[in-house]
Amino acid sequence: MLTLATAGLKPCETTGEPNSHNHGCRLCEDAADGYDATFDGPLCRTCATAFSDFYENTVEVRDE
Repeated sequence: MLTLATAGLKPCETTGEPNSHNHGCRLCEDAADGYDATFDGPLCRTCATAFSDFYENTVEVRDE
């Protein structure tokens, strides 16, 4: 299991971030499930999925 966020070509999801990064989701008021490296902040699973979909659709449209 990862203990810290990793940097590189593909950011990795982690649930082992230090508590200072895991207070709550930055997009809603739920507890954060992990730290999203692409978003650069803590997100709950629902918001992480929504942000990932949004990000992928935005990048695909921009690359066309």
